[in-house]
Amino acid sequence: MTRRPPSRTFLSPTSRRLVAGLLIAAGILLIIGELLRVYVLYVYWRQLGTVDNGALALVSLGLVAGVATTYVGWRVGLAG
Repeated sequence: MTRRPPSRTFLSPTSRRLVAGLLIAAGILLIIGELLRVYVLYVYWRQLGTVDNGALALVSLGLVAGVATTYVGWRVGLAG
């Protein structure tokens, strides 16, 4: 029975660089989108005097997801 290659060597180096670039780009775009949502929440707060805690929690979760996606992309790129 043949052994399966480890997951780090499953993709070619070119494919790994492409995947890393796409992950980094997706993470950066997600961070930019969430920062725009922070600005919108700030404008609502200035107009209405209150902010929805659920929306604030979702924005912070989105920022964490964007940073994590960028970090994973960076790590994939370093492995290649």
